[in-house]
Amino acid sequence: MALQKSFRSLRDTLRELQDLFEALSTTIEEDRPRRKDVVVASNLSDMVLAVRGVLEESCVAADAACAATGTPGELDGTRRALITCQEHFHRFASEVARELASCERIADLSTIASERGRDWANWVKVVRQSLVQGQDLIDEGREALFLCWQDLSERLGTTALSIRTTNIGQQLCSERTHGAS
Repeated sequence: MALQKSFRSLRDTLRELQDLFEALSTTIEEDRPRRKDVVVASNLSDMVLAVRGVLEESCVAADAACAATGTPGELDGTRRALITCQEHFHRFASEVARELASCERIADLSTIASERGRDWANWVKVVRQSLVQGQDLIDEGREALFLCWQDLSERLGTTALSIRTTNIGQQLCSERTHGAS
């Protein structure tokens, strides 16, 4: 039960991130002031679109892992899906940090806010708030991934496999070493 709960939590956190980055994309594209359109805003839009694609791949893998947790005997499938989820999530988080929330990008946004007037300053404020929320959710995603690995490891540790040699050959035995979670 703990295993399914942790995987649902991961899936929910990733969906929250998807919603946030979809809203950020809308803010960047549709809510930016049209007067004196700037290259920084267009580049930001392209970057958000790229990271949303990577996040989508992580979400698909999280859905597969979550579904596999409900199927008896699918711990290996759960593990493989979680690996894929984590690979994409780390790529997503790295690209957000490097491309969207970098000091250079924040400085560019600050320059726009100070040079382009109140409309741009308000737009920059909303974009920056979304990026801060995104970082908080990324931290939650990291924690959720850790808990999934912890719960999966505990579940895998409850089943031991031993090989016994007998006078008629080898015998493969599966034993429960701890109570089922």
